[in-house]
Amino acid sequence: MILLRRHRFLLAALVLLAGLSGSVYACYRSIYPFGWNHCCDKQLYFALVNYADGHGKNFPAGEATPQASLSLIHAGHSHGYAQLLCGKTGSESATRKVLARGTLLDPDTCGWQYVEGLRSDDDSRLALFWDDEGLGHNGERLSDGGHVVMFVGGSSKHIPATQWDAFLAEQEILFAKRRNALERP
Repeated sequence: MILLRRHRFLLAALVLLAGLSGSVYACYRSIYPFGWNHCCDKQLYFALVNYADGHGKNFPAGEATPQASLSLIHAGHSHGYAQLLCGKTGSESATRKVLARGTLLDPDTCGWQYVEGLRSDDDSRLALFWDDEGLGHNGERLSDGGHVVMFVGGSSKHIPATQWDAFLAEQEILFAKRRNALERP
């Protein structure tokens, strides 16, 4: 009888531990839907500025998609930028394989929305890039939705989901008014 009570206590403790573990995991996945990831948007910004410094102040442009153009920052760097280019939701190893083949990224292999055709001396209020899913600095879900946007001038700002459409409309106006538009052949 005493042995049966011990087994019940042990079984109850195991069930409680399993339930607690499941709850912690569910909470973690709710906060970090793609896992914890420090894909630093500031590092990506400085990689883009470095590229522009070597290309007449032009940020990468001219490829089939904005993501393909963004992957041009990888060329000529022995350490590469696969960890940055995969974004907060992508696979670094998959991105590394694409770049190692000498091909450019596309929306499926790059986790960023990149605004092509800008220069480092454009209006500092112009959005340069943001992540696809709208995640915070370490891959956490943003409390108000929306996206953290990195601007040409180097600042970043969280644009809540409720303001996103107005933000995009304002960006279209700023983009149309930029004085340094790249000439296309």
